[in-house]
Amino acid sequence: MTNSLFREGGPLKTRHLGGDQYSMSIPLPADSCGRIARHCPLADCSPGYFKINTDTVKTPDQTEAYCPYCRHVDDTQGFATTEQLRYAEDIAMKELHEDVNRMVKNAFGLGYTNKKRVGNGLISMEISYRPGSTPHVRRPFEEDLQRAVICPHCSLDHAVFGLAVWCPNCGHDIFMTHVEAEYSVVRTILSDVDRRRNDLGTRIAARDVENCLEDIVSIYEAVLRALLRRSLRNRGMPEEEIETIFKNKVRNRFQDPTGSAEIIQSQLSVNLFESQDPKAIETLKLTFGKRNPITHNLGVVDRKYINTVLSAEREGRELRVVPDEITHAIDISLGILRFLHGRLFP
Repeated sequence: MTNSLFREGGPLKTRHLGGDQYSMSIPLPADSCGRIARHCPLADCSPGYFKINTDTVKTPDQTEAYCPYCRHVDDTQGFATTEQLRYAEDIAMKELHEDVNRMVKNAFGLGYTNKKRVGNGLISMEISYRPGSTPHVRRPFEEDLQRAVICPHCSLDHAVFGLAVWCPNCGHDIFMTHVEAEYSVVRTILSDVDRRRNDLGTRIAARDVENCLEDIVSIYEAVLRALLRRSLRNRGMPEEEIETIFKNKVRNRFQDPTGSAEIIQSQLSVNLFESQDPKAIETLKLTFGKRNPITHNLGVVDRKYINTVLSAEREGRELRVVPDEITHAIDISLGILRFLHGRLFP
């Protein structure tokens, strides 16, 4: 009987490293989009979870990878998820079970029936072997991620939670690529408004446009919050102080262009609208100003809206938002956000 628990070679390319150490090459199953789950090994990295399409990695022999959230650098094997480690253990146990059965059968010379008769005279005996049930191998359970992007530097196809910053493959800052992808979703919805109007009616189409307005304000706010937080951290500000600023000063002021400019100026000493024409900023203010009555008053003009945006709209009438208005606001917002990102993180 051989002392090796596992057969060397085979589909897992098993190698005996000496003693009780073995190496195996266990392919990880991908999701329906061809992506494999990864997880940052740092305990304090949140959310830490992402996916990559290994077929789009241009340097398969690359030994280092990056966390898209905290840019932790580790060996490419260091980003395995808990489920993948469990799956690899299941595979190894199944392989061990099969190899132990093989060793026992070979040691006693058992045939395919797992039985052998010893002696043909007055005294004879039969040796039989009943192997245990083969261990079950369960595929890794992984989460679905909706935000997928292609790195503009190395073309890695990957998916993340929220607005990540770094490419897991090349480590470049691709934050604005994620931002552009979010706005691209809104543009796609807007491009389908005419069809929805024809198929489902005017009110459905109007709600689609109103939802797009809410989305672009939310994206603008989320990006500014992310950029401010990252910049303050880079400056060495303690987390407790950062949270105090967001709680007491930022609040929801990034939903308004004027308020956002005041916060960025006071906290980062940057003129948020430096790269924009004043007329474009006024247009953005008017468009963003429609969000509040749409969100909180079913799109009906109230006195607060009239006083806030100095609008000539009549109280009690419904606000009208058109796709071109949203598209123009996206273009202006992207210009502002690209400028700020470039200024803070050149």
